[in-house]
Amino acid sequence: MEKATASVSFAPSGFSERLISWNGLLEAGFAAWEFLPGMRFNERNAWWRGESERGGAHEGLDICWYRTVDGQRLSLGAGARVPVICAGEVVSVVADFLGVSLFVAHDRRDNQGRQLHTIYGHIDPRAGLAPGSFLADGDAVGTIADASRRKTPAPPHLHITLALIVHGDRPEPLDWDALCDRSRVLLLDPMIIMK
Repeated sequence: MEKATASVSFAPSGFSERLISWNGLLEAGFAAWEFLPGMRFNERNAWWRGESERGGAHEGLDICWYRTVDGQRLSLGAGARVPVICAGEVVSVVADFLGVSLFVAHDRRDNQGRQLHTIYGHIDPRAGLAPGSFLADGDAVGTIADASRRKTPAPPHLHITLALIVHGDRPEPLDWDALCDRSRVLLLDPMIIMK
C-alpha cells in the first residue's frame, strides 16, 4: 500500500469532541477511546473474529469502545449520533454489511490535486441525505447502525476512511470497490481526526 506522502491540511475538526459530547460519554466517565488490534488503519486483524486476519489491510478506523475513568470498557453502541468531520458534499450512499456507507467530498485538495473524501461506514444516514446534499461543519451524518439486524459477529461500530481521490473528466461512482484502485486513491490514517 502506498505511504501517505501527500500534503493536505487538517485543522482540528472537533469530530472526536462532538462524538463524545453528542452521545453523553463525558457523563458516563469517558477517559479515552479504546482500539483493539485490527481496528486501526493498515492493521490486518479481524478484531470482531478473535485472532483471525482480514483479507487485506484495514482501510480505515473502527470506533466502537471507550474506557472510563474507573477502568470500565463501554460501547459507543447502535444509535450513537455521528458528526461530519468537516463540511462537504455527499457524493455516494451505498449499502455495506452492517448498514450504509456515506461518501462525502470536501473542498480540500493535496499538492497533487487529489480531492479529500471521508467515508462513514455502518451508519443509518440522517433522513434526506443523498448525493448532492451539503453537510456543514457541526452537522450530523446519521447514527451508528444496529448490527443485530445482520447475521455478523461484528458489534455496532463506526468505520471512518479518509481518502484522497483523483477525479477525471467523467468521475466514476464511488463505492468500496473504487477505493481499491490505488491509481486514483490514496488512503490516509484517520487517527489524525481523533486528536
